[in-house]
Amino acid sequence: METKRTFLAIDIDPQDDIMNLFQGLKRNHKLDNIKWVDPAIMHLTLFFLGDTPIAHIPDICNMLKATIQKFEPFSLSLKGIGVFGRPLPRVIWVGIDFPEVLNDLKHSVDSALSEFGYSDDKEKFNPHLTLGRVKFIHNTDKLNAEVQQYRNKSFQAQTVRELVLYESILKPQGPKYRIIQKFKLKGC
Repeated sequence: METKRTFLAIDIDPQDDIMNLFQGLKRNHKLDNIKWVDPAIMHLTLFFLGDTPIAHIPDICNMLKATIQKFEPFSLSLKGIGVFGRPLPRVIWVGIDFPEVLNDLKHSVDSALSEFGYSDDKEKFNPHLTLGRVKFIHNTDKLNAEVQQYRNKSFQAQTVRELVLYESILKPQGPKYRIIQKFKLKGC
């Protein structure tokens, strides 16, 4: 059965504060081996479906549309930076300060996709904006100091009006994302 690697996401449009942080981190870590995310494709992943049978995609899209259009547009805040991976960092990210409606939306999407046999195996929803994936870093103390420096900084607010189902095409130079379908929130 032919499949596509898919995920459901909220696109993030990085504004000046995020871009300044991003460029500063890149400058400060130019000797490290970090695969930086292309700002043009920054997003918050709501659900990673993985290998999805192409024949199921129309039904999945119909279910997602019915689920997502029940929710009003909302705002979330990009705040603080952090890392995943201890003792060595593997991912550098910006945190998402989010309203309860995002949690409700996540649970509704999880429930809808469970009807197709998908389950989100993460115990706790931890929305974040990935900035870079660390392959090797010379000085973790410098990165830890940056995390402390920006831990409570608010970077930008983002209004959410739609979600996007993407196909992720893995390439040596980095992933390419192709829009399968956009899902507007109520009234958008």
